[in-house]
Amino acid sequence: MSKLLQIRDDRGRKLTLHTLEDGAPKPDLPDGWSFEPADDTPLWQPTPDAISDRQFAQALALAGTITEAEALAWAARGELPQAMEDALEQIPNTDGLRFGARMMLAAATSYERRLPLTEQLGALLGYDAAALDALWSRAAAL
Repeated sequence: MSKLLQIRDDRGRKLTLHTLEDGAPKPDLPDGWSFEPADDTPLWQPTPDAISDRQFAQALALAGTITEAEALAWAARGELPQAMEDALEQIPNTDGLRFGARMMLAAATSYERRLPLTEQLGALLGYDAAALDALWSRAAAL
């Protein structure tokens, strides 16, 4: 008899399904990856276009990018976490770019994944495009 298993990567994404014969050893996986019983949810789901300010702050806190206290202060009062302030300092202060970014981060009620500023701030926080997609997907589920 065999069982259907799926692999979940270290970002929580399901990657593939495997059929494993009873008693057969599972292949080695990288640290943080796991085998799980297969379920009916799709292996791949598109990255959401936008997430709420609360979802964004909570996902960043769960990822360890900001603290839980910073996430609460940001979502409740628009107080930017230190990591965001540090990233903003790296944006040129010409033509109001830094001020515009600060206003967007402090006052937005939703954050759009495909904005150029999202990519720029994400890179300054250490997120590449795939990591931002994973962050947006995780946030959308919160």
